Amino acid sequence: MDGGEAKEQAVMMMNDGSDDEMGYSQMSTQARAAKEEEEAALDNIAARESRWVTRLRIVVLAVLVASAIAVVVTVYLFLTDNEEAEFERKFDSDSRKVAEAVGRTLDQTMGSSDAFVVDMIYYARNSNSSWPFVTMPGFALKAGKLRKIAKAFFLVVRPFVQGDDRQEWENYTAANTEWMIEESREIQKNDQDVNPGISAVNVTVGPINIGKERGVAPGLWPNRTNYTVGWQQYPIVTGSHFNGDLWGLPFIAKACEDAITHQRATVVPAQTRVPFTQRFMAVNSTEDPSEPFSSMEFPIYDSTDSITLDLTKTQPLVGVFHFAFFWRDYIRNILPEGSNGILVVFSTPCSEPFTYQLDGPATTYLGQGDLHDPRYDHMAKSYTLFETMEITKQSNAGSSYTGIPLSQTYCPPSISIYPSQAMQDHHVTNDPVYYTMVAVYIFFFTSLLFILYDCVVRRRQRIVKEQAVAAGAIVNNLFPKKVLTQMYQEQKEEKQRENNLRSFLKNAAEKQGTGQSVTAASDATNDAAPSKPMADLFHNTTIFFADLAGFTAWSAKRTPVEVFELLEALYGAFDKVAIRRKVFKVETIGDCYVAVTGIPEPQKLHATIMVRFARDVMSVMNAKTRELADRLGPDTTELAMRVGLHSGSTTAGVLRGDKGRFQLFGDTVNTASRMESNGVRGRIHVSQATADAITLAGKASWLTPREDKILAKGKGLMQTYFAQIIAGSNVQSSVSDDNTSIPSLGFDPEDSSRDDYSV
Repeated sequence: MDGGEAKEQAVMMMNDGSDDEMGYSQMSTQARAAKEEEEAALDNIAARESRWVTRLRIVVLAVLVASAIAVVVTVYLFLTDNEEAEFERKFDSDSRKVAEAVGRTLDQTMGSSDAFVVDMIYYARNSNSSWPFVTMPGFALKAGKLRKIAKAFFLVVRPFVQGDDRQEWENYTAANTEWMIEESREIQKNDQDVNPGISAVNVTVGPINIGKERGVAPGLWPNRTNYTVGWQQYPIVTGSHFNGDLWGLPFIAKACEDAITHQRATVVPAQTRVPFTQRFMAVNSTEDPSEPFSSMEFPIYDSTDSITLDLTKTQPLVGVFHFAFFWRDYIRNILPEGSNGILVVFSTPCSEPFTYQLDGPATTYLGQGDLHDPRYDHMAKSYTLFETMEITKQSNAGSSYTGIPLSQTYCPPSISIYPSQAMQDHHVTNDPVYYTMVAVYIFFFTSLLFILYDCVVRRRQRIVKEQAVAAGAIVNNLFPKKVLTQMYQEQKEEKQRENNLRSFLKNAAEKQGTGQSVTAASDATNDAAPSKPMADLFHNTTIFFADLAGFTAWSAKRTPVEVFELLEALYGAFDKVAIRRKVFKVETIGDCYVAVTGIPEPQKLHATIMVRFARDVMSVMNAKTRELADRLGPDTTELAMRVGLHSGSTTAGVLRGDKGRFQLFGDTVNTASRMESNGVRGRIHVSQATADAITLAGKASWLTPREDKILAKGKGLMQTYFAQIIAGSNVQSSVSDDNTSIPSLGFDPEDSSRDDYSV
């Protein structure tokens, strides 16, 4: 090779090496660019997923906060509304009690007064006395008893005295005062409700005192020629003066005029006369002597024609029966302890109102005027006295009053009942605030736990990502991308083959049990997708749980063979009854037998069928235990069944697996178990739902309510029943398939559709 060629060849070699280096460099640059592009794409995907996760995290946190606010507000409003509703309900109940008490006391007072007046009328007639010259012996004793019934502090009979009889009347009262006062004094000594300091001393009887003679205005009747004077009274107090004419007392005179005109018993508007009331109050009394009092004017008609006074006829009026009382005695001892803060305002169009406060059975006079809080005007309960008596008539106690009705024309008194701040504070508490704070704390800690959990998850994801990236980098360095893709695909196919193999083996085992070939099972496995679980919801079912009472103690003294001999004998007999009764046996768990009706086929009378089944197996058990007593011991007959039934919806199906079986799930199962565990040996214990189904089937006579409610775990207090079917008297006993004698049951055991049972 000459020098030129060598030079040219060297240049070509150099050019070749330069081109290779350039190509390699270009390829490396492209690879780096592709790798960077791939990494950038992965980073973009990761960033995009991170953004979605962050957004989801924010949404979850926002939902949690919103839920917390909603729950907190709901809890507060719910509890507050409940307390307000309880407050209003309690006030409505207490106010009606007050109104009923007032009406009931008025009814008793007027009824007792009517009987007292009739007694006076009969005495006058039987003693041939003519009005007004009537003085009834034993008045103090009878009036003392009436005083307690009427809750009055003073009673007086005011006969009418005509002007022509004035002198004769004054002579009559002067002659009869001494023995009447002495009789009253003896009664008052033994009356614990009469102040000993008001004994009848310094009592005078003088001429009739009309308004001018008594130093008071004669009222609206200055020219009257007849009088209504005070005569027999109880108690007779120190300083009393008989023969005072009531026409000189305007309030009482107007009420008396109304009573006479309308033939009604009239309540006098409340009045305050401190010197008068002080004379009748107990020694060292804590009552306010300025407290107003009222009185009632009860017309006395000289008529005994009928039990109910006929007011359509003109009746001879001979006087007025007057008694005075404090309203506090009408509303005392009505409410129970804890019912505090009820305000009762008594008012009339003719006098100033006055207010009492009720704190349980105690009554406190607050003073004159309407002293209730105007904030509670919307809750006021107002009644006239006539309306309170009508409420009493509508109550369970009713009314038996047959005397003169109550007047509604002259200054009709009314009562208004209000709650107070004290009552509201008792019912509307700070509990809603406390419970709301508890809810806030719960959500606060829940949020903290969520944030902590999120931090832990993010840390774990970061660690997993770093490890995955490191592992991926190592794998990427070991294998080309194409090889990695093929490896991933093979791994996926391997998992699929493993799944297919499991399905094949399972289907093969099932097909062998049915006599089919393994090949068929394999084809079915390869061609068909995995089947869905076999389960369904049955709406109308009754579940039977039965336990052998005393079995644990019995089995502790027996060999395993003897234990299984007993269980096989009993359960075998139960199974035959189940087939006969079309009851589906579910399983046995130790000495517990579980069965169901309404599954797998619906049964309209599922509850009654199960009751009959329960009765049959209890009879069969009694027969079997007697039969086995010779071999297993006489105490075998002491075993008894404790049965529990419950009806409802049940989820049932085949739970597949290594040892698949038919199983029941749901609350109905749990409740049936509670019925059994709370049952009584030898009796069929049923729930309210089963009792309703039995009643719907027309067999309510089978049921006997259990006297005490049971406290079932997870259920609370439950009303349950015992089911019992009494055998008919004309049906012979039947024999089961295994020749076990079943006592006469009043039906054909082979016929599960008959309903000829009776209790």
